[in-house]
Amino acid sequence: MSPASVGAKAQAPPAVRRGPWAVFWVLALIEFMSVMDASAVNIALPHISDSLGFTPTTIAWVVDAYLVGFAGFMLLAGRATDIVGRRRLFIAGVVVFTLFSLACAASTEPWQLVVSRLFQGLGAALVTPAALALITDIFPEGPNRNKAIGIFSGMAGVAAPVGLVLGGLLTTAAWQWIFLINLPIGLFVLAASLRLLPATPGGARERLDIFGAVAATGGLILLILATVRGSAQGWTSALTIAEYAAAAVLIVAFVVRQRRAAAPLLPTALFDRRNVVVGNVIFTLVGTVLISTFFVITLFLQQVRNFDSLSAALIYLPVPLAMLIGTQVAPRVLRFGPHNALAAGLLIQAAALAAWATLLSDERSIVVAFVVPASVWAFGLGMSIVSSFVVCTMGIDDPIAGAAAGLATTTYQAGGALGLAVLAAVADSRTRAVAGDLSPADALVSGYSAALWCALGATLLGAVLTRFIVSRPA
Repeated sequence: MSPASVGAKAQAPPAVRRGPWAVFWVLALIEFMSVMDASAVNIALPHISDSLGFTPTTIAWVVDAYLVGFAGFMLLAGRATDIVGRRRLFIAGVVVFTLFSLACAASTEPWQLVVSRLFQGLGAALVTPAALALITDIFPEGPNRNKAIGIFSGMAGVAAPVGLVLGGLLTTAAWQWIFLINLPIGLFVLAASLRLLPATPGGARERLDIFGAVAATGGLILLILATVRGSAQGWTSALTIAEYAAAAVLIVAFVVRQRRAAAPLLPTALFDRRNVVVGNVIFTLVGTVLISTFFVITLFLQQVRNFDSLSAALIYLPVPLAMLIGTQVAPRVLRFGPHNALAAGLLIQAAALAAWATLLSDERSIVVAFVVPASVWAFGLGMSIVSSFVVCTMGIDDPIAGAAAGLATTTYQAGGALGLAVLAAVADSRTRAVAGDLSPADALVSGYSAALWCALGATLLGAVLTRFIVSRPA
């Protein structure tokens, strides 16, 4: 959500050319498409790897590049939403996402697909805050706005299983179709947006902190690059150390810029709030566990258990559905305190991951080795996502409420990108280490189990950090 979009607005809301719900479903469709596309890509990773020649480590960049573009540009896009105008930015995001979906399908080299995925993520980053800001424009404050934002946020729970099944079906024809299907949807959304979306003026006197956004994105890219390539390059090699050093310089430059800029992407007041700081650290860990675990288990189903894309998608189906149930249960337990609800979600994840890492096998029943522990983990994950967002924004007043929401979204996505790089490297390193002593399938299981144990460590660290959250902030 944009840094100012949820703050108090002095100007009157723009006129809506159709009923607000007609406009809303146009906004929601693009969110559905972006999430559906992400889950469909996960199920197609083995096919993409075989087709384009990715290595076991570099295939993570197909997912990571999207997350880097999304997380890296989210803060800039949120600020641009209020300056350039919501309608303009939304339309620009739809165009970018659609065009680079076509570029993904046309890729014949690994680097072409990675670059196209990066720009797909940029398109999603432009669309998301603009859509949320438009929702606050077309719905007056009250039950209808809350309902609209709830439906919009819940799109991920519906789109993820649809994407898995659809991705499995499309991949049986060719993996390119998981990107090509975005074209008719994107063109429909573009046409409907031009006709239905209200015109929103930008703030001509405001300036974008482009330097801050470039520093943050560059630092994140270098950090992930060093982590992904560290195993192959050597963790103590001059190149790996140089990449980490350059990432640190850019991240420090971003922090310094935010303290000195006239219009920073992140108001410094946010960092004076304990819950914001602790909550975002925990949300980073939640994102780390989510993206990396989904990546690992998708490869397990297809590379170890040898399920085809469609069969893997159908077996996978209970997992996102369990996550959706967790997001619906979370509001009911928040009355016991967001910090306690978040701790409960993290501990449920930890217990499931411990069982999962122990039971993971190429011989056990798929229900025991996958469906049951994965579903319990996903339920706890759903609780954790909702509770983390509440902690990151609780006690925040209107002038910085949007910035708090934007920061939470960014740390969540950045944690996913970095965590995927780390856990993919862990899995690959462990698999290589035991390859000489175990069968290929057992070596892969050992690597994936090691990644799950690392995810368990992240959830336990998050559970400990919940004890530093103030349950009733001033």
